[in-house]
Formats: sequence, C-alpha cells, structure tokens
Amino acid sequence: MADDMSTLRREPHPISGAIYQELGDGRVRVDDPAKGTWGIFTSDGKWIEGDLTSADYHYLRYIGGPTLPAEKDIFWTMLPVGDLNPMSAFAMMPGRGGGDAQRPKVIAPYVPDPGKETPEGVRSSAHLPLEFFLENDRFKDRIPEVYKKSAPYPGGPKKVAVARFFEPKYHDLEMQHLWSKVWQMACREDDIPEVGDHILYNIGQLEYIVVRTAKDAFKAFPNACLHRGRRLCNHEGKKAALFRCPYHGWSWDIQGALKEITCEWDFPGVREDVARLPEAKVANWGGFVFINPDPEAISFEEYAGPAMIEHYAKLGLERRYKQAHVGKVIRANWKLIMEAFLEAYHSIATHPQLLLAGGDLAETRYDVFGNWSRLGHVNTNGSSAQRGIIMSEEQALASFRMAADVNREMMRVMIGDEVDDFSDTEMGEQSFNSLFPNFSPWGGWARIVYRFRPHGNNPDESLMEAILLAPWPKDRPKPPAAKLRMLEPDDPWVVADELGTLARIFDQDCGNVPDVHKGLKTKQPPYVIYSAYQESIIRAFHDRYERMLGLAEGE
Repeated sequence: MADDMSTLRREPHPISGAIYQELGDGRVRVDDPAKGTWGIFTSDGKWIEGDLTSADYHYLRYIGGPTLPAEKDIFWTMLPVGDLNPMSAFAMMPGRGGGDAQRPKVIAPYVPDPGKETPEGVRSSAHLPLEFFLENDRFKDRIPEVYKKSAPYPGGPKKVAVARFFEPKYHDLEMQHLWSKVWQMACREDDIPEVGDHILYNIGQLEYIVVRTAKDAFKAFPNACLHRGRRLCNHEGKKAALFRCPYHGWSWDIQGALKEITCEWDFPGVREDVARLPEAKVANWGGFVFINPDPEAISFEEYAGPAMIEHYAKLGLERRYKQAHVGKVIRANWKLIMEAFLEAYHSIATHPQLLLAGGDLAETRYDVFGNWSRLGHVNTNGSSAQRGIIMSEEQALASFRMAADVNREMMRVMIGDEVDDFSDTEMGEQSFNSLFPNFSPWGGWARIVYRFRPHGNNPDESLMEAILLAPWPKDRPKPPAAKLRMLEPDDPWVVADELGTLARIFDQDCGNVPDVHKGLKTKQPPYVIYSAYQESIIRAFHDRYERMLGLAEGE
C-alpha cells in the first residue's frame, strides 16, 4: 500500500455508497459499510481478495486507473487559453472560491425511472417541457427561433444486424455510396493559414490534397498523379507553388492547372486529358473546410439544413481558436465509437462519477433536423430519475439560471461584453450535436468537436479525433492552431492532458467500445436494439445509412 494515502483518490459510489479507495499500483479497495464487506480489485475490474467480489468496472478505473496531473484535472470549458483564464471568474463567484467547502456528494440507490406521458411521447419522469425554460429566460428577446423548435424522431425501437459493424462488404458499400457522396470535415481553415499550405485528408482508401489557393479560397484534389497514379504528396506542406510528382516530374499548380509534362514530345495528344487535376467539391462553414467527392452533390448549406446553420449563427465558430487536437486509433468500427457519443443514456453506467453532482442525464432532449441532430438542448443537470431524485420546477429554473450566469461570467473573461448579446438559453447550452455521417461540433460554449472515420479499409478499427475550439476575443489575432497529436492505440486518453477532464471521460467511453465490437461477433440473436427516444438519433443515423447504401430495414 502507498505510504501517503492522502495523495490517492477516494470517493463514495453514487448508487451503492461503497467507498472506493485507490491503493496505488493500479489497485483499488472497495468497502461497503452497509453490508460490512470489502474487496481489493485491479483498476480494470479483476478481483484480488476480500469477501466483496464484484465492483463497478468504470468506477474502479476512474479511481485507480491512469489519471491527469492535478493541475490539468480541469473541466474542459474552464481550461485556460493563453492568458485568458475563465477560472478566474469562476473562483470569485459566491460559494465557489477555492477555499470553500467541497460540495456534498449525492448518493442514492437505483430505482427504475417510470417515465411519463408528454405531448411528444413518453419521456423520463425528470422531463420538463422546452417551453418552460424558454418562457422563464430572462432575455427572451435574444433567443434564436431555432432554439424554440422541437423535432423528436418518430418511430419505436429499431433492430440492426451486427454484421453492419464488422463485415467488409459494408465497408465497401460505405466507400461506394457514403464516403464518395457526403460532405465531410477535412480540416480547420487555421490548419492551412497561408496560400499553398495543404493537408492530406484520408477516408478509407481515398486521399485528397486540401490546399488554400487564395485568402479565402480552398481546393481539394485526389492525391494521385494523372500519369501513373503515384501520390503527388506524401505529407502536408507549407506555401507550395505546385504539386510535382516524385516519380516522373509531372506537375500541376495549386489551382490544379497543368504546369509540365516532362518529355512531352513522347505524349502527343495527352495534354488535354491531364490539363487539370480533378476536384472534389469544397465548402467553408464555421472556420471548417469541408469536401465532397461527388461532383453532383448539393451545396453544403442545403445538406446541413437551415436548422444547423441558424443554430450556430451567433456562436462565431470561425473566430474560435483550436487549442487542442488529439486523435487515436480505436479497435472498433467507426460507427460504434461514434454511437457512444450520440446518446446520454449510458451515463449512469459508464460515467458514474458524474452522478455525485446529482444528475444522470435521463432528461436529455433529442432532436433530428434532417442530416443534423441536436442532443442535450436546454437541459438542467440536477435530477437523477434513475435514483428517484426529481428537481422541482423552481429548483430546475434556479439551476438553469445559475448555469447561464456561471458561463456568462466565465465567457466574459474570454470574449468580453459580447456575452450580453446572448439569452440564458444560449449561455447555458452544452448540446452535443452531430452532422451525418461523422462530424460532431458541440453547441454553446462547450469547445468540443469530434470526428470519426474508418481506419483505412479495416472495418475492425477506426480513427477518433477530438478538437477543443476555445472562444477568442474579436480584436486579438489567434495563436497558431494546435497540431494533431496522435496517441498510440494502447495509450489512455489522459496522456493528452491538454483535454482536461474530457480525457478521463474518453477513457471510460473508449473502455466500452472495443468490447462492444468484440461482443457483436458473438452476439445471439445477431442484432442490436436502439430505443425509441434516448437512442433516437442513432436510429435516425441508421435509417439514413440504409437509404444511402441501398440496404433493407435493419440489414
């Protein structure tokens, strides 16, 4: 046992009340005072000794597994950005200073959430109507119209065949009918800040050169020479004037126009065929560069839809600073890892530490607007319907306004009096949203952006990336955008301490998904089931996926 127990983690479990105590060396002692039992476990769940022989897998990892340095164990929306430190405002708020007593832990036994009927269908017993918060917003005149809309996805539970997540034929269909047809985020504009700067965007076996061609213009070309197909670029680059094939020296300028065919005398009549590099369609939105390989594709704005465009209109994503960008290979299909972030239903089991603050997210709101989905819109996090804790309307309203006030003052440190243009609804928003098929820019001030992709042509692996986009003052030039930091597949996310406590959340989420992928290959009957409401955004994804790939229902 470690000599100084005061430096080790120790927390009660939010449901059982058992005390989880880190012992060091990846071991955790669990004491259940109600039963008078104890046990010692490894942080990955293996029992070692004691009469208590089972414990919460994710809590063991949270208490005894890899973690962040204390100075980095900060909620991600409070991370300092350069000399801008939102924590300075937080620390000065009444009852929140560094010297105040720690907030009490909320511990209560599990009880079934009975749900309740609402005009939109059955919801959690903690559900409150959207209109309740909108009508009680102290700045109602500032609320964008799209914030007032509700769009629950119709239908009941859906079954989907497990083969969709690992059989190569589905990857092949995705490459043919999905990735060659959809708008997909390639990079931030700040990743290629100067003319000629370029990155390589990969999706399956496809690779594109994405290049800035003018102050506000971008192009994307397949990364292949029109002579013999050799990759024109092996790496991203700076200030290129042309792309010259290393094999035989053929070259094209950054606009895609042919510069030179070496020994052109030997290629009579060929110049017209290779006069221009083929192009993918390109669009800019919110400071992101998107590409679509389909020359017949609808515009990005039409694809995203008016609800998405309006929802982010005031948030100024294009002005935000990319403070962190971390990626990792996940040993699971890309759809499985993405699905882990398209519902809050898993929180009570996967993120039990969050329940110590009260809420279990059962009242999370889910909307589907065409290709764009909105999760967690206008919620308060205090009820725990699965432990019989339901806030009153008065308590919920106080929590709603407190969250708005806290965020308003933290953001004032970062963007000044611009915060006074926003309603309580906007200031408190932390919605985790998604644009089909794989792009998730959160709403409000949460900073988070996700991207999920296949890892080459291997349906058993995927690439997950997390970006933090920090609010930034209008009148100050942004620092250079953070470069992508790729972790090793076996690295815990907490290696990337620039993500703050988000890294600890990821370690829990990504602790599930490889085991889901493996379990699906054994599962009988061979299908998964998605719920009517809490997993409705995943249902909507699979419905759209089926239509694009030409699959039968649930195939």
